[in-house]
Amino acid sequence: MTDWLTRHYIESNYYVMFDQKNGVFIRSDIDGVDPFYNICGPELLDISITNYCEWECDFCYRKSNKQGKFMSLDDYSLIMDQAKKVGVLQVALGGGNPNQHPQFTDILRLTREHDIIPSYTTNGLGLTGEVLSATKKYCGAMAVSWYPPFVVAEEAIQKTELYRIKTNIHFLLNKNTLPVAIDLLRNHKDLLNKINAIIFLNYKPIHSPSSLCLTYEDQIDQFFELIKTSKACKIGFDSCMISYLTLMADDIALPTVDFCEAGRFSAYISEDLKFYPCSFMNDISENGVDLKSTSLSDGWRNGVEFVDIRHKLNSPGLQNYSIPACQACESYSFCHGGCQILNINRCRAS
Repeated sequence: MTDWLTRHYIESNYYVMFDQKNGVFIRSDIDGVDPFYNICGPELLDISITNYCEWECDFCYRKSNKQGKFMSLDDYSLIMDQAKKVGVLQVALGGGNPNQHPQFTDILRLTREHDIIPSYTTNGLGLTGEVLSATKKYCGAMAVSWYPPFVVAEEAIQKTELYRIKTNIHFLLNKNTLPVAIDLLRNHKDLLNKINAIIFLNYKPIHSPSSLCLTYEDQIDQFFELIKTSKACKIGFDSCMISYLTLMADDIALPTVDFCEAGRFSAYISEDLKFYPCSFMNDISENGVDLKSTSLSDGWRNGVEFVDIRHKLNSPGLQNYSIPACQACESYSFCHGGCQILNINRCRAS
């Protein structure tokens, strides 16, 4: 019996192949034209099942804290029913620290019962035997956030090793952490050998200062030279890093890279059932679709933010903080203007 799922999205004129066991995902066109978005609904849902987090980090773009609330299991079940109808393949559970949700193992089980593969990102706390057993049984993978104190993340990775869980590191890149990333790639191959991949995420200044944003003047060239030569584990980037990846476009297999998928192939749902193209809109936009009164399908097709971001991603030079150079830039077909929500791109608006 194969773990591969093949699905043809007729309205959108493309198909996908997805290995539900190891996470390999292939999206392919039908007629030689890359699909711009899935008309029916997202392939991936990023769902915040809680905004609870004990660490209360000052750089957190959701400002998660010890007072953060939890999504009810009934609300999550409602999402899963609708997600299955529109063809969602994967769910990324986040927060907050999702595995500290009191019904976390029920959420993992419920997701798989809807033929959707869950994964999640943890801060390393709350990884009980019950949580790890359920992770092994139901999840495609999990990720550990690499924040100080690093010993917590290291201990979490040791636990996942014992359960033979496919584990990634999520590393937030900003001015302060870039030297740490360089050191990790250069001097800690023993740790990286224990994980499946390290995923670098661009810093988002929503509840924290924009002065921490990456700039090209930082140690970017040094960082990317290490990326090219590192063999300890797989390396990936969130789509918010796309404008920086233009610096090494000649060294990347282009079919493995896509520009921002928000509102195109992915979307976000908050713990209070607000539906957005991207999680970074949660605290800066009032135009989230309320899934208590609107279906996921209708929100995806007609929601104000969904229609708007698709227009921006398909129209050079029309970003909120317009970057005129996008209209003539030879890299536009690669990055499509980068992030449309925050001014975190290599080519700044100002």
